[in-house]
Amino acid sequence: MLLNQKMMNNKRMGFVMKPKSVLLNVQESSTMDTPIFKKKLDGGVEAEANRDGTIFVAVNIPDNALTEAINHEKVHLDQMAQGRLQYTDDSVIWKKDTKSPSRVYKRATMNEGHPDFPWEKEAYKK
Repeated sequence: MLLNQKMMNNKRMGFVMKPKSVLLNVQESSTMDTPIFKKKLDGGVEAEANRDGTIFVAVNIPDNALTEAINHEKVHLDQMAQGRLQYTDDSVIWKKDTKSPSRVYKRATMNEGHPDFPWEKEAYKK
């Protein structure tokens, strides 16, 4: 009811104001540290963590999957910040911990997002 009342008040001014999240294409759950943007993603991907600290979520992600997807991607952001996970166009580079050697996985031959990968196991666990 409150939202409808605000919209009615805005209509009296001669226009309807859109929420900032709609204008900026940003999810309401964004924070200053982790901006979350809706974007068309490839191949059934629901969300992606990016090296710049942002998260992309699919424009068609169901509301009931949104929070879980964001929390999952925040684990990957933490892994990247710790220097344990890196993505390139061709590879995923993973370190179990900061003292372990890196292992390189070729993206062309992997099923990305599969829960058997060690970085995914951590994200699914949390």
